[in-house]
Amino acid sequence: MRITGQYVDIVNRKIYPAALLVDNGMITAIEPLNIANPGMLPYIIPGFIDAHVHIESSMLVPSEFARLAVVHGTVATVSDPHEIANVCGMEGVEYMIENGKKVLFKFHFGAPSCVPATGFETAGATLNAEEVASLLERDDIKYLSEMMNFPGVLNKDEE
Repeated sequence: MRITGQYVDIVNRKIYPAALLVDNGMITAIEPLNIANPGMLPYIIPGFIDAHVHIESSMLVPSEFARLAVVHGTVATVSDPHEIANVCGMEGVEYMIENGKKVLFKFHFGAPSCVPATGFETAGATLNAEEVASLLERDDIKYLSEMMNFPGVLNKDEE
């Protein structure tokens, strides 16, 4: 497949007319083009990655969030599912992961580290250290999510 447009080269900080050659879903070559009036060509840019998002705050399941985000250029997220974990525990985290697998969008889910976020919250669920450790052993969990219980870290809370 050949895609022609104004290529936005983020490494060299240039925009120029080019043809991208795509084979089996991978860009195999970028060929600069000599076009007199490239202003009418569409722009070809890398997809955006939302580096910190709580999908649940959108009130959408991951597959629907992806459907809306991708039309705006976002192709991946780094997603902390602690909000659903606060309500549904491990089952909620599992649901988010499985629902996200229904689409080609790239969800990079983390293991919620603070469920509930503080001892002052009334939550529907709790994740203990063993459950967080079991999440971190999974291939589809990429990192430990944000640590909101910094007093627990400073005071060496065993949980």
